[in-house]
Amino acid sequence: MLKASSQICSSAPSAKKGSGKTEFVGALSSGLNRRAFLRQSGAAMLIAGISACKPDIKTSNAVEQIKPSKKSGLTDRFSFDSHQKKSIKAVQILLFPDDGDGPSAEDINGLEYLEWALTDLDNQADGDAEFIGKGVGWLDSLSEQTKGSQFIKLNLDQQNEVLQKISQSSAGENWLSLLIYYLLEALLLDPIYGGNPNQIGWKWLKHQPGFPRPNEQTNYRTFQ
Repeated sequence: MLKASSQICSSAPSAKKGSGKTEFVGALSSGLNRRAFLRQSGAAMLIAGISACKPDIKTSNAVEQIKPSKKSGLTDRFSFDSHQKKSIKAVQILLFPDDGDGPSAEDINGLEYLEWALTDLDNQADGDAEFIGKGVGWLDSLSEQTKGSQFIKLNLDQQNEVLQKISQSSAGENWLSLLIYYLLEALLLDPIYGGNPNQIGWKWLKHQPGFPRPNEQTNYRTFQ
């Protein structure tokens, strides 16, 4: 979404050789919690460079399959079905839990921001919505094979075990990385875009936003 420098990829999760896109390295595998990660990276640099680390999962037919509900500026929404929403939200909460270590995925409007962001033309061209939707299917398939039930019906310990397993595959790793990418956007971008309500992410990181801030006439979509 935002034009980015390549600096973030050297201090954020490690990038694949020869690519500016990151491999998934997070709390599930690195032991580095998000407070430590964000402090190490620097909030300002993350805001400036977050899209340089977006996983590359482009699919050729994704644009045709994605049909946003309407085209009216900042009110546009792409909507997952009810089961997908519950599953994605459950994964987001595991990735950004309400554990006292900063705002949770729910606090930053993670799911609502994700659905809004998926109406972006670049994100549509990248096939993000299709890939995330398919990931829910993979998640349920693995959950049923290993735990005997859909992901959202498992307890937290079982869900964590399933995410550990899915993160060990290349596709699963990219899927989790993409969800984290959008959670970081929801945490760090201006509240006008639907995440970071009441500047909760900025306040947690003690980040001072630049001026002037975007408004309905000057947000990035007015220049698309």
